[in-house]
Amino acid sequence: MTSTETPNAKQDITTIVIPIVAGIGNALMAEPMVRQLRSGLPTARIVVTAMIPPMAAVFGGIRGVETIVTGRGMKNLLKSVKTTRSLRPDAYLVPFPSNRWEYNALAKASGAKQVVMHGYPVGKFSAMNVLHGNRVPAERGLHDVMQNLRLLQPLGIKPDFSDTPRFSPSPSEHAAAEASLADIGLHDCPFVVVHAGSAKTILATAKRWPSEKYAALVQAIAQATGQNVLIVEGPDEAGVAAEIVKHCGNLDRIHTLKLAGPLGESAAILSRASFYVGTDSGLAHLAAAVGRRAVTLFAPADPDRVCPAGNRDLVVQPPDGRAASFLYPWQATKPKLPPEELGRINTITVEQVMEKVRVFGVVRPDGTPSPNNESAPA
Repeated sequence: MTSTETPNAKQDITTIVIPIVAGIGNALMAEPMVRQLRSGLPTARIVVTAMIPPMAAVFGGIRGVETIVTGRGMKNLLKSVKTTRSLRPDAYLVPFPSNRWEYNALAKASGAKQVVMHGYPVGKFSAMNVLHGNRVPAERGLHDVMQNLRLLQPLGIKPDFSDTPRFSPSPSEHAAAEASLADIGLHDCPFVVVHAGSAKTILATAKRWPSEKYAALVQAIAQATGQNVLIVEGPDEAGVAAEIVKHCGNLDRIHTLKLAGPLGESAAILSRASFYVGTDSGLAHLAAAVGRRAVTLFAPADPDRVCPAGNRDLVVQPPDGRAASFLYPWQATKPKLPPEELGRINTITVEQVMEKVRVFGVVRPDGTPSPNNESAPA
């Protein structure tokens, strides 16, 4: 019997633990799975353990799901194991991608009666995949949201594969966002969000488009749409907004904002934007989760796998047509990048990005928005 054919699995589960350790974007791509898990196991105790508060916040809006922030570092990792064991989970569900030894070690240490995670073509020993059998085979070509939803099947839950991540800021978070926008002169003004950063990972350098090109882009967006452009940055990319502004010849309708508050405040700001343009990052996924369309620049990650859900048509990639080359989790058991990928994103042109931006309309010669702009998708 395969892991996707477990009968009456629901009857044996009273507590399930889900570790979230890989970033906000990965957390958001696991959100539909956790929400459907809640619906499928209405009486079970469901606990998400997250390394940092923003990851936990992704699941804060799912009624009946508990979140525990464990913290970073080895000391907190051991604390997380102790916390998980104290919950006495019947099932330990590990979201995609999980082809690293740490995930298998955490699953083994959890003490769970059943471990639900994916199987990969590599990593039998290097990732300690031998610790757990009866896995759900990971399938190439599937979006990570769908990969995660497939983990529900061994638990006796039929997933809805049409589901996408959702995030709903609270009234107080909306109020805080409104105040932040008012402080920089964007109260009740239409604006486009541009995000040029990414987390400090092995992918960060390969993901980041040059500041000079972003400067040219924000000015082109302001001119083509007639809207304000808001350049945002988080703690992991402090200074990138100032670097872009330094290269701008004209600062008309260009603003900057540091996203230093809770994730919900950032989500509320994004929900007020006309659309998002920027890096393949957690913020792009958050924009999509609050109903904004997201133009994202991709290299070297695979957009078919990790683009903001529902926004594959707005992905921009290097013009050479080469396939994504990030090796994890299919060909490596840790994040790994071929050397030739560094700098490849620099070959994306401003005009390529603007081709996607024009989907949302342009300004007529008399300065009024075109009909296409007036009906731009939310």
